[in-house]
Amino acid sequence: MMVFILSFALVTAQENEVTKEYTLWIGGHYTDFTDFSKKVGEYDLGDEDALPELKGSYRFRSGEYLLNIDGHYYDKNNISGRYSQRWADRIKGDIYYRSLVRQEEQDLLGNLSARELIGENPGGKILTHELLDEGADYNTHRREFGGNAEVLISRKNNVRMMAAHRSILKTGDEQKIANSHCFSCHVTSKSAEVDKRTDEFEVGLQADVNDFTFAYKFGYRYFQSRANNASAYYDAAVHPVNGGSGAEFGSRQVFNDTTVVFGTYPETRKFSHKVRAKGKLGKGSFSGSLGYSTTENLNTDVASTAWSGAALYAIPLNSKTRAIARVAGVRYKTDDPFIDLPTFRDGRPGPTYSFDFTRYSSLDRNDFKGSLEIISRLNRTTTVSGLLGYNMIDRHDYPVPDGDDQTTGKLFAQARVKYRKGLKFSARAKYRMEMISDPFTSGRGLFEASGRDAGVGPIPETFSFIFYWQREALRYQDITIYPTDVHDFDFGLTYRPDNKMSVNFGLKAKFDKNGDLDSLDVEHSMYQPNLALTLTPDPKWSMSAGYTFGHYKSRGPVAVALFDG
Repeated sequence: MMVFILSFALVTAQENEVTKEYTLWIGGHYTDFTDFSKKVGEYDLGDEDALPELKGSYRFRSGEYLLNIDGHYYDKNNISGRYSQRWADRIKGDIYYRSLVRQEEQDLLGNLSARELIGENPGGKILTHELLDEGADYNTHRREFGGNAEVLISRKNNVRMMAAHRSILKTGDEQKIANSHCFSCHVTSKSAEVDKRTDEFEVGLQADVNDFTFAYKFGYRYFQSRANNASAYYDAAVHPVNGGSGAEFGSRQVFNDTTVVFGTYPETRKFSHKVRAKGKLGKGSFSGSLGYSTTENLNTDVASTAWSGAALYAIPLNSKTRAIARVAGVRYKTDDPFIDLPTFRDGRPGPTYSFDFTRYSSLDRNDFKGSLEIISRLNRTTTVSGLLGYNMIDRHDYPVPDGDDQTTGKLFAQARVKYRKGLKFSARAKYRMEMISDPFTSGRGLFEASGRDAGVGPIPETFSFIFYWQREALRYQDITIYPTDVHDFDFGLTYRPDNKMSVNFGLKAKFDKNGDLDSLDVEHSMYQPNLALTLTPDPKWSMSAGYTFGHYKSRGPVAVALFDG
C-alpha cells in the first residue's frame, strides 16, 4: 500500500478574539492483492485500485464558544466525522459518524475431510465437508452514529444533566457452518445475510455537595438481528457405509432428514444503573462507583444480572511521591434453564437414556482485582512508577471435574520510567509481567487416553453397542488459549533538534506461554518496532513519514481430525 500526503493549515485571528483554523489533508492509497487473499487487507474495501483519501478539520473559537468539525474519507465504506461544540461550561455536546468495511474471507474447511482405516480398508467413520457457496466473498459494513450532550442546570451545587445515544448497524454477508451428527459427520457451509442493529441510550444527573460530587446514570440497550434466519438440511440418519439401520441411527438424534433453522442471533435487552462519587478524603482524594444491570434474551426468556463496583484512593506520600490504590469487583449470575431433549434410543430394544440437563453458565463468577501503584518524580527530568496487583476469578460453574475448587489467580507487576530533557529529548520504558494460575480451560477437551478402548464396554454388558458418548470419559487433556506467564515491553523515544523536525522511535514486544498443560506447550511472541519523522517548515505546512514492522510467532497444537475423540 502506498500513501501520498499533502496537508496544510490556515489560522486566522481577529482583534475581537475570534479564531478560525482550517486543516486539509489530501492523499491516496493503492491496494494490490496479487498473490494474497483479501484477508491481508481485512479492513480495506477490497478493490485493487488507487483511491483518493481526504481529511479535514475546522476550528472556531469566539470567547467562551468553541466549535470543532473533523472528517476523514478513506473510501466509500470507510468514513468518519465528528461535530462538537461547547459554550463555556454551560452546554457541550457532539455528534459523530464512523463506518468501516471488513473482509471476512471464507473458511475452506480443508482440514475437515478424513476416513477411518480398518487395517488397510476404509472404515465406516467418515468426516466430509461441502461448500455450498464455493468462492463466496464475505464482507460486512459496520456503521456507527451517535451523540451526547451535557447541560448545566444550576450553578448552585453545579447540577448537570447528561444524555447520550449510540446506534450500530452491521450489514453484509457471513459464513455459517452446520454439521450433521455422528452418523455422517457431514459439514456444510453456506452464505447468510447479516443485518444487525444495536441501539443504546443513556441519561444521567450530576451534582456537587460540599467537597463531593455525586452522579447517577441510567442505561438502556437493545440488540436485534433483522436478517432472515439461516437454515440447513441435516442428513438422514443411516449407517454411513451400507445405508441401513435408519431406525437405530435416527433414534440417537434430536433431528435428521429435515431442514432446520440454525445459528440464530438473540434479541437482547439490557437495563443498567450506575452511581458514582468522588471527592476529598483526608489528605487524599477518592472516586468510586457501583453498578447493577440486567440483560434478557427475549427469544428464550433467559436473563443475567451483574453487580459491579470500583474504588480509587490517591494520596501524596511527600512532595515528590504519591500512592494510588485501586479495587474493583464484579459478580455475574445467569439463569440456569432446563434443557429437555428427546429420549436417546426411544422405542428401540436395549438401553435408553435421558440426556436432559440444566445448563449452568461458565459466565457465572466473582471477579475481584486490587492494586497499589507508587509514582515518584526523582528529579526535574525523571519520573518512575511501580505497580503491584492481584486478580482473582472464582467461577461458580467451572466446566472441569472438581471445578468448584478451582480459582483463577493473576499476580501482575509493572515498572515504568519517563525521562524528559527540555523540549529536545524524551524517552519512556515500561515492563509488565503477569503470572496466572489455573487459567480458564476446556476440561478434558482433547486427546483420548492411551489404549483408546480401555475401560469402555457395552452398557449393559449383555448389549453389543458401544456409544460415542461413552468415549468422552477417555479424554484427558485440558486445553486453553490463556497463558500462565506474560512479559510485556514498551519503549519509545522522541528527539526534536528544533521546532521544525521531530523523530520518534518505538519498540513493543510481548512474550507469553502456558507450560502447565500435560501434553501441550503453547507459546506466543511479538516484536513491533516503528520509526516516524515529522517536518514542519512553517506553521501552515507539515509532512510526515513512518514505518512499522511486526513479527509474530506462535507455537501450539495443530488438531487433525481423529474419530471418537
